[in-house]
Amino acid sequence: MLNFKNTTIAYIAILLLLLVGSLFFYFSGWVFFYVIISYLIIIIFGSFWMKFRFFVPTFTANKTTNKPYVALTFDDGPHPVYTEQVLVLLRKYQIRATFFCIGKNIERYPDIFKKIVEEGHTIGNHSYSHKNTIGFNGTKCWINELEQTDTLIESFGVKKPAYFRPPFGVTSPHLAKAISFTSHTVIGWSIRPYDTSIKHKWAILRHIKRKLKPGSVVLLHDTHTRIPFILERLLLFLHENNYKAVTINRLLDEK
Repeated sequence: MLNFKNTTIAYIAILLLLLVGSLFFYFSGWVFFYVIISYLIIIIFGSFWMKFRFFVPTFTANKTTNKPYVALTFDDGPHPVYTEQVLVLLRKYQIRATFFCIGKNIERYPDIFKKIVEEGHTIGNHSYSHKNTIGFNGTKCWINELEQTDTLIESFGVKKPAYFRPPFGVTSPHLAKAISFTSHTVIGWSIRPYDTSIKHKWAILRHIKRKLKPGSVVLLHDTHTRIPFILERLLLFLHENNYKAVTINRLLDEK
């Protein structure tokens, strides 16, 4: 299995073999340079691609289910405008979803967060700050981010969230250590339509429809003006094609 530990051991072994070999044979210094660069490329790739599961075990889809279940997940809320519009649509179509909430946004909009909870949706931890540099956090900083948000969520009468989604989908050895301490299950996605950056609503919908299959985990954001349009048409598509949208915990349990 290709992961951080195995890759590091393999590259250390390669470098040691090269060092020993250099005692008997001539090796250009560029050989060592290329080995180190290739290792760094793999590390960077593993940090940003959650499906790789390079640093930490990650659930990105249920590939074994034959049931037409998919999970709709919403990141970065609660938002003062769009989260409520998302909740209205989910209520209209009788759908339960999973919301990965940012701690500081829960503090800003507690009434909206309370509505998410009251309507029976699954709550996930999405860090407290979601700062742009969060991927460089040390282990203690990660633990603080996770525990601060967990405590905040629990103050609303909700059990400690079982699930965590890393901001930007970035993982690291420090995050892996923090997760082993807090015991969260890390959740990724199988469909990422980049709904916050792509402005064309129909392009986002086409991407989701093209990738959708039983067991998919769809990453969306309840923080932008396009989400009500996208969500309603996606829910209609799911209904017309006999898909059932479920929470992450339900999708994880399906065989």
